[in-house]
Amino acid sequence: MELDEIDKEVLREVQRDLPIVSRPFLPSAQRLGITEEEFLRRVALLVKSGAIRKLGLRIDSAKVGFASTLVALKAAPEKVETVAEQLNAFEGVTHNYQREHEYNIWFTVIERDEAKLRETLERIEREVEHEDMLNLPVRRKFKIDVRFEIR
Repeated sequence: MELDEIDKEVLREVQRDLPIVSRPFLPSAQRLGITEEEFLRRVALLVKSGAIRKLGLRIDSAKVGFASTLVALKAAPEKVETVAEQLNAFEGVTHNYQREHEYNIWFTVIERDEAKLRETLERIEREVEHEDMLNLPVRRKFKIDVRFEIR
């Protein structure tokens, strides 16, 4: 998809914090000098083209009472696809990705509390094919606000 200047501005706008109002895209459209309908049409096209993968909110899971961790898992290279599928079957596994490292699959788990998190990790330990697994809980969070500079 060829992006024009307004598409680029739309991409910049959707990376901002949206107001909690009945029409959250209206202020962005007004800043760009286009109608709300045109703004939403462009967002829909950007989603359809894949330029926007997802629009959504971010919840701080710890602040709403959930427990989470990052896990590094060592799987046999020929089993990576199978192991990823096994991990995907766990409701609490939010995402996983392959890395070029001895621990070649990394994933996050979020559960309703510490007890459920421990239970899920124990089930993964028993049910997922792997050689070793490291639980890497957050000790201190360094959060950055990633926004892409659209040129």
